[in-house]
Amino acid sequence: MPSTEPLLHKLVAEAGLPEITSYEDLQGNGFDHQIVHATLADSQEVVLRSRKKSWPLPVGRARFLTEHELPAPALLGGNEFATLYEYVPGEMLYNLVAEDRMTDASWRSVGTAFRRVHAVRFPSGLSGPFDAGRLVLEAIDPVQDLHERIAAAVPRLEANLPFVLAHLPRLHAIIDAYADSLRPAPTALLHGDVFPTNIIVGPDRTTLIDWDFPRVADPAQEVSALDEWMYLAGGGCLADAFFDAYGPRPPNTGLYRITGAIGWFGRGPFNGWEIDFTLDEARTEQVTGWRNSLVAYLTDLGDRLDEL
Repeated sequence: MPSTEPLLHKLVAEAGLPEITSYEDLQGNGFDHQIVHATLADSQEVVLRSRKKSWPLPVGRARFLTEHELPAPALLGGNEFATLYEYVPGEMLYNLVAEDRMTDASWRSVGTAFRRVHAVRFPSGLSGPFDAGRLVLEAIDPVQDLHERIAAAVPRLEANLPFVLAHLPRLHAIIDAYADSLRPAPTALLHGDVFPTNIIVGPDRTTLIDWDFPRVADPAQEVSALDEWMYLAGGGCLADAFFDAYGPRPPNTGLYRITGAIGWFGRGPFNGWEIDFTLDEARTEQVTGWRNSLVAYLTDLGDRLDEL
């Protein structure tokens, strides 16, 4: 990856922006990017996101987000190793939840942001990723998809949480019972990575950053994922005030919450019980906490299935 300072100056100049007067590294909770916050001569603020792996510049996707007036920072420039965005003032939702500083007004702001994203609708039965320049959709049966996700998790569960296996036949039956709700469900644009460090709660609005993996799917999947992160970050759930602004909870949210927890147990920065050995001490402690919270959630799986 090119050195950060020359890269920052290069991309600012190529974007036709004023000279940089100051900059600082931002210490966040992400795993993949180096983040630099810079102030320009006209007091404008920008953020550089750089990474070792090359990545197509998301020009088409950024244009789509801007044209639909979605809560995303404007793309100012970049190359295959870095992107330059407008700076978004505010605090990460992860920190606000962990420190118990979220207010009803803050939750309504978050709910408003997700309502706007999920208002971009597509025909039911279509799903797929939105890469740097193309939106690729295909027909998908959400019932079959959920059955396959659960089946794929069985080897990990056998090795790490065998007590969950006894509940899976019942879960498969519930998925079939939800078929009339799952198949006609609306599909919408999803941010795709609602890790709460990607949600910036500002004084006037909430903005979603790091649009690296947006996709089209049932909004219930994203609401359930956000609810899961609230559980992992602070042991709670989405506040009622979120839904005051977002609207009614999507009907399949509870089912996706359970199936998502089962699937997520074997993904991300851990696989089953093993923590990624490349993480530093602070990250290892953080990820261990997430894993243990998931185990606690799945320990009560029988009761959670009763609630569906």
